[in-house]
Amino acid sequence: MCGIFGVISACSNNLPHVAEVMGQAMRHRGPDGDGFYFNNDGIALGMRRLSIIDLSHGWQPVYSRNKRIVVFQNGEIYNYQNLRRELLSKGYIFVTRSDTEVLAHGFDAWGIIGLLQRVDGMYAMAILDLDQRILFLARDRFGEKPLFYCQQGDWFAYSSDLLTLAALPGIDDELDSQGLERYLALHFIPGERTIFKKILRVTPGEWISVPFDRLGSIRRSRYFRQPLGKPRSISEDLLAQLLEDAVQSRLVADVPVGIFLSGGLDSSLVAAIAAKHSPGISTFSMGFGSREHDESKYAKQVTEFIGSNHHHFLFDCDRFVDLLPKVASALDEPIGDQATLPLYWLCHEASRHIKVALAGEGADEIFAGYEYYRAFAPHPGLRAYFRHLVNRCVSWPVICRLIDSVPTSPSGFPLLTDTAGRAALIEDPTDNAADNWEHSLMDWLDSAANPLQRATAADLETWLPDDLLIKLDRMSMAHGLEGRAPFLMPTLVDAALHLSPDQRMARGTSKIGLRRIAHRWLPANILNRRKQGFVLPMKNWLTCWFALHGGVAAYLADRAIPGLNMPEVVRLIQTDLGIGVQRERLIFALVLLFEWYSAALTKIASLRRQYIKRGEQ
Repeated sequence: MCGIFGVISACSNNLPHVAEVMGQAMRHRGPDGDGFYFNNDGIALGMRRLSIIDLSHGWQPVYSRNKRIVVFQNGEIYNYQNLRRELLSKGYIFVTRSDTEVLAHGFDAWGIIGLLQRVDGMYAMAILDLDQRILFLARDRFGEKPLFYCQQGDWFAYSSDLLTLAALPGIDDELDSQGLERYLALHFIPGERTIFKKILRVTPGEWISVPFDRLGSIRRSRYFRQPLGKPRSISEDLLAQLLEDAVQSRLVADVPVGIFLSGGLDSSLVAAIAAKHSPGISTFSMGFGSREHDESKYAKQVTEFIGSNHHHFLFDCDRFVDLLPKVASALDEPIGDQATLPLYWLCHEASRHIKVALAGEGADEIFAGYEYYRAFAPHPGLRAYFRHLVNRCVSWPVICRLIDSVPTSPSGFPLLTDTAGRAALIEDPTDNAADNWEHSLMDWLDSAANPLQRATAADLETWLPDDLLIKLDRMSMAHGLEGRAPFLMPTLVDAALHLSPDQRMARGTSKIGLRRIAHRWLPANILNRRKQGFVLPMKNWLTCWFALHGGVAAYLADRAIPGLNMPEVVRLIQTDLGIGVQRERLIFALVLLFEWYSAALTKIASLRRQYIKRGEQ
């Protein structure tokens, strides 16, 4: 929906100028306008708006309690109409039809915890309580919308955009060594850390409170973490109803809505259900020149069956070379996910027709769809092995670390590098000690009822929010487009994770529970197709990339990143290119990191000049 930002500091009279610069830097997140709140206590808050609901009157901030509560929001509250009716019955008076006003009155009626327990949505919110003299920040349960913050001396700042904080006075661009190590292992940085040492993120399902008078006394609290535990009986009718409710609720908008359609089961189901409620809805797919990588024919089968208004686009090597710097510039934090590039182009093209796009993110994590989950799936001959594995994880936690010598994450996701590989790439390797976030993660995973639930939960907490949802948010927002993920409706997530293991994955078949209800919306020829992972012809594209830049050494000659062992990086890439690109995930992640860092430094320098210039006026 937009981007939010703010600064608190009683020692500066320059805050309105700083907030205005932050807003301009996020214009792409909200091209339809802006809104601000300033007061004499040294508070400057703002937002950029992408108008989706209540186009004429849904401007922010919104207020409650005689303007003693001030609220900004990035995102959508899908159950806001039900909450609105409840608040009307309590006597609250609404002046808009927007979902954000529900947050203001809801906070006054129920407090921060009561409000967050009631809302279903994707959001990052900022709630200013002038009576308590506290700023509350909160992020949605599964991490669909971003929120970062930093505190230095006598000031505090938050933003939907990482780089607007990195450029602030008192915040340097020093990289975080553990964040860099996690990136080299996973191609993304999970948890509360970011790539910058002095900037943290609000994690999914978390709220923080910041007292105006004690800016260093920040309190972090987790209001939601998906419960794990014993499977329970869930009927197919209930599961189908939850899925239909999820898609229908995510269609609510006062602007055109469409579907990103890959041709796979997840997006096909979203498209089919959406078409039932919105006949002739627009669908969008991306194809590739290579037959072995192209699924567009399957997307076409779906569109012909559901009768959607379909749009198809092509992505090739020339597009890769052109878009890689643009994608890196659109990312405020590095994400070495190859699918980011075609998604960027899909969003670019779709934004000509729609302002909201539904996608299939989350289905693989909650229903068990990835091939690497097979190692944890039920199999009669492996039961004793799984019992041994679970016991080993409990008695010797180090093998279950997020990043360790075993080159897979707790979900079975293959790492880019092992311990020795990371040590070679980093100038001064850390001791890789787990931080509080990682300890909390592992304790939560240990509450899983079975190995498959544990593996999928690990991805739900890391891979999903810190790669897939960042990718969807940044690439869509780069084009003034809002991405939504119906599979992340909380009741649907809870139901899917508590299906019995043999209803999720068994004997090589993934997403069994989802497949058993899918026939209600899709024909057999679509349902019976084997899942094809999203794979790109990256080997050829990377070879072409370095050739166009004069080779590896020439490309990296002036691209040093503090903390990286550049001679070893050059050697590794040259060696791998020489044998036909065998480590394409790692090579792409490194290229993206270099492109991102170059773009980030340019943006930070520009923002710093603007902060100073505005302050001198």
